[in-house]
Amino acid sequence: MEESEEAPNAAWWVWALLWTCSLTSFWNQATVTEERLVPALNVIADYYKIPPDIAGATLMAAGASSPELFSSLVALFVTHSSLGLGTVVGSEIFNQLIICAGAIFASKTGKLVLDKTILIREVSFYALAIALLYFALQDSRPLEGDPDGPNYIHISFYEATMVFSGYILYVIVCSNFEGIRSCLTTTKKSAGEALFAYKNKRPNYGTAVSTKNLNQGKMDYLMEKAILSDEPVGNWESVEYYMPAISSPDDADGSMRSTDNLMENLKRASLANSLRASIFSMDNNVLKSLVKVSERPSEMNSLHDVYTNDFKNEISCFLFQRSIFYNKAYFGRNAWQLRWFTISPEKVSSVPDSCDPDHHRLRYPRFRAIEIDEKHLIIKVVNPVEGKRDYFFMAPSKPIFDKVIKSMELFMEYNCTANAEEIKAAQFNDELEDVEFEDSEGYKSLIEYQMDSSNFETIFFFLLFPLRFLMHFTIPDVRMLNEKGEPTATIGKAYLSTLSCLLWLIVGSYAMVASLEALGELLGVSDAIMGFTVSAAGTSLPNYVASKVAAEKGFGNQAVSNAFGSNTFNIMCGLGLPWMLYISLGNNFEPYDSLKDEHIRDSITILAGMLGIFVVFMFASDFVMYQWHGIVFLMGYGGYLVYAIMVDT
Repeated sequence: MEESEEAPNAAWWVWALLWTCSLTSFWNQATVTEERLVPALNVIADYYKIPPDIAGATLMAAGASSPELFSSLVALFVTHSSLGLGTVVGSEIFNQLIICAGAIFASKTGKLVLDKTILIREVSFYALAIALLYFALQDSRPLEGDPDGPNYIHISFYEATMVFSGYILYVIVCSNFEGIRSCLTTTKKSAGEALFAYKNKRPNYGTAVSTKNLNQGKMDYLMEKAILSDEPVGNWESVEYYMPAISSPDDADGSMRSTDNLMENLKRASLANSLRASIFSMDNNVLKSLVKVSERPSEMNSLHDVYTNDFKNEISCFLFQRSIFYNKAYFGRNAWQLRWFTISPEKVSSVPDSCDPDHHRLRYPRFRAIEIDEKHLIIKVVNPVEGKRDYFFMAPSKPIFDKVIKSMELFMEYNCTANAEEIKAAQFNDELEDVEFEDSEGYKSLIEYQMDSSNFETIFFFLLFPLRFLMHFTIPDVRMLNEKGEPTATIGKAYLSTLSCLLWLIVGSYAMVASLEALGELLGVSDAIMGFTVSAAGTSLPNYVASKVAAEKGFGNQAVSNAFGSNTFNIMCGLGLPWMLYISLGNNFEPYDSLKDEHIRDSITILAGMLGIFVVFMFASDFVMYQWHGIVFLMGYGGYLVYAIMVDT
């Protein structure tokens, strides 16, 4: 009580400093994880040819959940508090309720159709994780030297190992899941039969092969139907799916549209443009180099614009391209990159939706085979060079998808019929149009200020600039591609980037844990409650943003499944692994007994209850999530917060 009475006497700047430190640490951990750590781990997984399922359940899961993992490590080894456990348990509830609700509200169709087998797998292992955690926290008693004191939870090495071992089983199941599913599903068709049935249940889309030389037994180019995404097609077909393409002749009304968009930008970001004008009135080349002023393609065109040039048989439009630096992650905010494509019989190229786009132009190889997924609007370009990566594109709507397929047919036909001299001449003309090349990925640097930033973004950019500057020059960015779309980062650079990220995450986690513990002391709130509420929301917010972006693109099923997968990792690895390390390395295999019993098991019981309600909802709705589910989830999370705070007080 004395601490509670002293809380109001703290100076205002102490409160401001602690809140600033905690909020900044949230941003730091989220940025390091998404912008640096996940791409570096992706490069490492590609280098060692780790299968996607294994990489996703190990390296990428560790990268995506690193804020929770490191907060647990810091709270256990450094500050010796229960904030790490509270953060993990609170994140479980946040992921299950808030992320699922956000995915529903952001979905294309206003509902989410879930893959039964994937969801059952994830929910089953999450239930196992909750059971193992409850088992590990059962031993609650006073310390030996203080029999009349408060209860402390005693965790043995055996119990910690049991919690962590569950994740090893999870990785094994994920890596062999297709085989397990085929064994359990007796009515499942073979892959060849399923593809044959899919091709024949709908009218042929275009030509399967070129008929030009079919009589001679020669297949010039190949266009096959395929299923390129496991996402239920019910999450795709929406109003936007059928949005008509806004076709325009080349530059017919582009200047008018560009001017309108630019005026909107000027009104929206008046502070940004004032700063830009001030900077360029100075004779300072360093500041000028940090401010990107050219227009993005999205400032000049809408998502559904299609420019046509009948003379060249050329179209230009937006497509989403799957990033090679996020293709091992189940989903991410940067997993699909918006690019402005130009497709003609002579070439296929694209630029990112960033400032100075022409410096990041990517030219695609002269492919002769594509696979199309008409339901998901996904196109797979098969790289003609053996061993090189294929490309995945996703169209914003069905009409644009149709136009792109037609143009790609012309491109493939040209490559099959043109002679070497014609192809060489086309390549020479491309080189004449070249501008200075930087890299083809075009991700925004941490220290680059964009002229189209909102007022809010502008303020926080400059407030965080010192931290941005340090992160930019101490963490190597591996997201660099050459003009042909191949990564340029070496495995050494990926390892160095990973090591730098780990150091930054340790620093950020310590700042977060220390500041939140101090705030809890000033507020008279326990460390566990600070973990359940503020820390859990702060560390899980990036996952919420990523799931919202995924749902907007039609991958809501992946977002929901990944929320449960993250929960499984957080419990089994985020708690089990640190406990194992601490008990074996720091406690000579004696039970860990520094964890004060602050109603944590009650929260775990609530976790199990909420999971049970979720399972009932899914079976009752045949694995479809509706918006009323999202409302119930939000109300459930609010009720939990009220309960947790009331019990603590």
